[in-house]
Amino acid sequence: MNLDETLDLLGQISLVDDRVVKVDHIEQRAQVTMWAAVLRDVPLQFAGEAAGRHYAEQPWPIKPSDIATRWRDAVRDRLGRATGTFEPTHHPHLDPDDVGGYVQALRADRGAVAGGDSQPVAVAELMPAVGDRFGSRLAELVPANAEFTEAKQQRYPRREQPKGPPERAVHCPACGASAGRPCKTTSRGRQMTGTHPSRRDVYEAAQATDSKGDQS
Repeated sequence: MNLDETLDLLGQISLVDDRVVKVDHIEQRAQVTMWAAVLRDVPLQFAGEAAGRHYAEQPWPIKPSDIATRWRDAVRDRLGRATGTFEPTHHPHLDPDDVGGYVQALRADRGAVAGGDSQPVAVAELMPAVGDRFGSRLAELVPANAEFTEAKQQRYPRREQPKGPPERAVHCPACGASAGRPCKTTSRGRQMTGTHPSRRDVYEAAQATDSKGDQS
């Protein structure tokens, strides 16, 4: 920002906050000079937006350092999101052996990103969809057919989940659990990993009855 832009900025701020601009002409001249020096690298449009954000968040009068701090944060954010790479092919008139010209062009590119004239390109935007490409390539190498599924199950068999004690096949006379359901404690009704003794007795009696029926 130059002196004229600084005067424009202070004029806009004075419309919403008359505490900022000095009343005395000598103080006004010193104020404009000081603000222009602090905000010399800040574009006028950004300074106006920063002033608006300041008054949306803070009740006290704005200072030039408030705007300068927001500008440095914005520059740091843009440069942090940039790849930091530089391709000489983007500058066809640049001599590859011209080290000084290369450095100058690199600084110009980074300056454009810092000043907001050029948008930063993140690394993620330069990289292909690695996960999708790998997944599609894996599907080509290992098709999901019946032979592959059978071979996979033989090499990596699934572990069968335990179905519980065999006496769960009968009704429990102690807690009233139906066949196939786990027993519960009679005091608090909590699910048990084992079974009540009376349920085991019923199961064993049923097994004995079945065995006698088979023998007859």
